[in-house]
Amino acid sequence: MKININKEVFDNFHSKFKITFISVKGINNQEKLKDSLHLLGEIQHLINLTFNKDQIKNHYLISPWAIAQAEFGKKAIHYQTSVERLLKKTLSNKGIKTKDVLTNLLQYSALKHIVPFGIDDLDKIQGDLTFALSSGREKAVAFRNVKKNALYYKDDKKVLGTKFDYWKNKKTMLDKNTKNALIHFEILPPLNKSKTDLLIKDVTSLIKDFCGGKVKVFTLDKKNKSIKI
Repeated sequence: MKININKEVFDNFHSKFKITFISVKGINNQEKLKDSLHLLGEIQHLINLTFNKDQIKNHYLISPWAIAQAEFGKKAIHYQTSVERLLKKTLSNKGIKTKDVLTNLLQYSALKHIVPFGIDDLDKIQGDLTFALSSGREKAVAFRNVKKNALYYKDDKKVLGTKFDYWKNKKTMLDKNTKNALIHFEILPPLNKSKTDLLIKDVTSLIKDFCGGKVKVFTLDKKNKSIKI
């Protein structure tokens, strides 16, 4: 599989945009489900103690997404990244717990570090992955196009998700039987290398403790826009 970020993402969205990937293979995605739910519940409790809804848009790790989108033009609208959705659901006491261990761990990590993420079952991806800005003609699902200038990603057959106005295709979502997965964290300043390294160290440690398997980490940016895995 080849993973590519189109040049236009750096030219038209943000020159310092990065995606850090974690490929995990041979995991057990159900044995420690109860433990993963407990961990996720703990961070939700902490979020409810330290956050309120008015703080979300102004958080120093969330506001750069709104600023970057606004630079697209006067008509740009800031929707919600995946981590904003999680924060709002948590503060509204809506359920975010799932029936698979790895998704629970990723939601925990996103809330702990306040960073957008995506995750797909590697065995459900068809062909190569491409991250790009939409023309507005791409089909997310029947009767729904991806919004123009949205940051989205696709395989050779379908759109898998959008990043600004967060949406995820159910066809590559994880389930309790998932053995191989691809995680991706979207990185914008001021999330620097040291903070990103801390995030990745934390996540990979959790995966090994809760799921086992083999873990590989790599990053794509303006200088390194593609990789074969």
